[in-house]
Amino acid sequence: MTALYIILVVLGTVLVLYLVFIIGPTILSFDKIFGKKSAEPLKGRDISKSYFAPFEQMMRDAAARVEKNYELQRVRTTSYDGLDLYADYIDLKSDKTVAFFHGYSASPLVNFGAHAEYFAERGYNVLLVFQRAHSVSGGEYCTLGIIERHDITSWTDWLDKTPASNVVLYGISMGTSTIAYAAPKIKSEKVKALILDCGYVSPYIQIYRDCVRRRLPGKLILPVLNLMFKRRFKEDLKMNTADSLKNNRIPALFLHGKADETVPYKDSQINYDACASAKKLLLPDGLHHTLSFSTGSDELREEIFEFTEAQFNK
Repeated sequence: MTALYIILVVLGTVLVLYLVFIIGPTILSFDKIFGKKSAEPLKGRDISKSYFAPFEQMMRDAAARVEKNYELQRVRTTSYDGLDLYADYIDLKSDKTVAFFHGYSASPLVNFGAHAEYFAERGYNVLLVFQRAHSVSGGEYCTLGIIERHDITSWTDWLDKTPASNVVLYGISMGTSTIAYAAPKIKSEKVKALILDCGYVSPYIQIYRDCVRRRLPGKLILPVLNLMFKRRFKEDLKMNTADSLKNNRIPALFLHGKADETVPYKDSQINYDACASAKKLLLPDGLHHTLSFSTGSDELREEIFEFTEAQFNK
């Protein structure tokens, strides 16, 4: 048995193992990662040991109060690629509107029940957007903010047709990245402020972090996953929100709880440092992913609200 034969056998074995344990599972998991998300994001999921568990009922109660106390109108717009995109709209005939963009595999009222209640009580119209490939909105795939960035234009065009002349776009997690990617190309003069809550800097890095948490070989999986993503969507999972924010001109408030174990708060620090517009950074202690507004102090919520009001009053 020659040395060359041994080398070929070893290389062949490595290749087979790579195909079986890396490429195969990655191909099979593509639809699970990017495919259509349920209308009931918490249904069937055991969150008893999650950071979210102590707050689940509080979040559900806030959503229920919004549904009980306000009329939610189902509204629609069309995406650049012909999808029907939906949102629930609370029309208080106000000159001010807050538009909410939820996170990955979430829904508007799960992420924003407390937020919607707070802003509506202060006289804001509220737009609760269902991101593409989530719940009732069209689309087979969600892309963690990359393709979704184009949907921001569809919704700002819709908002331009409403009477309100002051709009704030508020994102959480993937919703933040959606807005951040879109920020330099937002043309609507009604959009006076952005609130960017616990956003990541790129889907590539965030998926890698998830692999580490699950004890999966992210360094082997991600190149394959990104290659598939590029072939399917003609986009790169490494797209960085900081690169977009370098060209942002809309005042932005960055919010990120320091106890966030899903997306490190340093991601918001990176985005804040890169942002070219007027900006503010809030890094409250002890608050978890997507929960800073809902579970933070009254003083924190008031600081967020005052930032928005300041931009509207300029």
